[in-house]
Amino acid sequence: MKRYLTHILTTLAIVALTACDSYLINGPLDGMWQLQTIERTAPDTLITNEGDLFYSFQRHTVLIGDYYNPNELVGQLKNEQYVSLFTYEGDSITMGEFHLYYKREDQPYDTTRLRRFGLYDTYTTFHIEELTTQRLVLRSDSALLTLRKY
Repeated sequence: MKRYLTHILTTLAIVALTACDSYLINGPLDGMWQLQTIERTAPDTLITNEGDLFYSFQRHTVLIGDYYNPNELVGQLKNEQYVSLFTYEGDSITMGEFHLYYKREDQPYDTTRLRRFGLYDTYTTFHIEELTTQRLVLRSDSALLTLRKY
């Protein structure tokens, strides 16, 4: 009986360990990334992230947003998040049109709010300049984004 129990537990452990990686199809790109800086191509400016903006890549979906900050002024959007599909081929990422992740009736949606994430066009293609397990550098026609892994 002890031998059967050992085989069952070993099999369950192997299944659990191999099943966890099935959603990670983009290698080191998958996961949560904190946006640290945005360097604009024109005008030539450097914007540092004063908030807690993030990109989250998983399978074919990218979620961008900011975390709730209790010190924000009343009337500003809190926990604002947008979602889009993306393609990851070779050394480029193309993101499509973003939509609010959840929309309340009193929450306005303005595409210019995506600029603070370094997204200046409806469809943006980024060239991956650097991708490691801890750092991601993306370049588009409009900006250079530097991110770090959470």
